[in-house]
Formats: sequence, structure tokens, C-alpha cells
Amino acid sequence: MQNILRMASENANLNSKEQKFLIFRVKCILYDVSKLILFVAFFAVIHKLSSFIFAFLIFYPIRQISGGLHYKHYFSCLVFSFVYMVLVVTVLAPLTLNLAVVVPILAVCAAVVYAIGPIRPPSRPALNQQEFAQQRRKALNIVCYESVLIVLFFDSSLASAGYWTIILHTLQLVMAFIIKKGGERNA
Repeated sequence: MQNILRMASENANLNSKEQKFLIFRVKCILYDVSKLILFVAFFAVIHKLSSFIFAFLIFYPIRQISGGLHYKHYFSCLVFSFVYMVLVVTVLAPLTLNLAVVVPILAVCAAVVYAIGPIRPPSRPALNQQEFAQQRRKALNIVCYESVLIVLFFDSSLASAGYWTIILHTLQLVMAFIIKKGGERNA
């Protein structure tokens, strides 16, 4: 695959850095698609596909913008992502919270995502200050938009999968922030 991409990028006159970035992006897409296929199959088998799809639709935009924990290898990423989704869909989603509890929690989650995100993997190019601020605002907007949708459709059986997804994402973002700051101190 790398050779095919390298040949294609050479024909497009891409420099070495652009070639590496292209290869990185294609790998990311293939990894994400393969994980999604596995997850859809698993949650379909256990009859939780609608909850998974809703949780994934909440999770994916936040994750893309705000980042979080990152793993160096596909398998460790797959295992973490699988545990994350199983936890949201099968363990946490059945635990419904009162709307009066959910709204302040989602507000805190939005503030935390804004305050500490985005957390990017070392393999991705660093953001300049303007891009960082823009990503931070996008993440806040996404969490607020999704929170409003969850509140509007709070009586839906899927609402709990939505707010637990935001809560769990915020917690793993905090963990990623702590790990990143710990590494910076030790560097």
C-alpha cells in the first residue's frame, strides 16, 4: 500500500513530507473504516446497533476535533475503542440520569473540552496558535450542539448513550491531557 501511495504521490509531484502525510491519512482512513466495520458487526449481533450508531455519531465529530488518548499501534487503538464503545452502549447507556443532573454535567464537559482540547498525537503536525484556537472553538460548538440535541430528545431511549458518550470522551480527554503534561515535565 505504501509503495502504491508513494508512486501516486510522486506522479503528483509531492515532496517527501507530503508523501508521508498522504500515507498517514490513508492509513488512518483504512484503520477507522476497519474498526467501524468490526463494531457495526459486533453491535448488530448483540442487538445494540442503533445505540452504537447514535453514540458513534456523537463521538466521531468530537474526537476528530478535540482528540484525546492516542495509541501507537492499531491493535491497542482497536481494543481501547472497543472497550470504550462497549462501556458506553452496554454498561452506561442503561444507567439513565435525570435531566436536571445531565444538563450541568454536559455544561461542565463542554467547558473541559474547550479548556484542555485539542489533544493531538505526536504523529500529526502541530497546530499554530490560530488553528489551535479555531479547533478549540469548533470542539466547544460541537459539544454544545450535541448537548442541545440530547436535551431536546431526552425522552428518547438513545439520549443516555449520547450523554454518556460526551461524559466518557471528556474523561479520556482529561486523561490524555494529564499524560501529555506529565510527559512535557519529564522531557
